[in-house]
Amino acid sequence: MTAPHVSLTDPTHSSFLPPPDSVRSPITGWTRAHWEAMADRLLDGLLPYASRESAQYRLPGRPGHAGSWSDGLEGYARSFLLAACRIAGSGGRVPPELIERYAAGLAAGTDPEGAERWPPIADRAQPMVEAASIAIALHETRPWIWDRLDDAVRQRVAAWLGGFV
Repeated sequence: MTAPHVSLTDPTHSSFLPPPDSVRSPITGWTRAHWEAMADRLLDGLLPYASRESAQYRLPGRPGHAGSWSDGLEGYARSFLLAACRIAGSGGRVPPELIERYAAGLAAGTDPEGAERWPPIADRAQPMVEAASIAIALHETRPWIWDRLDDAVRQRVAAWLGGFV
C-alpha cells in the first residue's frame, strides 16, 4: 500500500499557512514562513501528549520495544530537534512558551528524584539515541536554552549526558 499523495498547495492545509509565493518559490510556493508555520503546527500538535512538566511526550499507540518510559523520552528528544531548528533558525524569535517548554522538560527529565526523570543512558540502549538528539538540540539553542538554565539544571543535564560513551 502506498501513502496518499499530499500536495503542498492542498487547500486543507491553507488555514494555518501563509499564501503561496510563486515568485520566491516557483515550484511549491512554499517559503521559510510556510516551513515555520508547519513546524509550529507539528510542535503544537504534541501538547496534548506532554507530561505535566514537559519532560516526556507519550503519543498514543502500542509502547515500543524499550517501553513507555523510553518512549516518553523519545517524544521529548525528537521533538526537541524540531524545536531547536525552529528556535535557532529564527534567531530565538519564537513564542517564549516554546523555549520554556523545552527548558522545563530538561529540568524535569534530568531530575534523578523527579516523577518525569529520564531513563539512564546505557550502552546500546534507546536513551543513548535520544541523548544524541538532546545534545544536538542543546548546541543549536545554546543562547536561548542552555545559557539560561539554572546552574543546578545544567549540572544535572551534564550528568545525565555523561552516561553517553
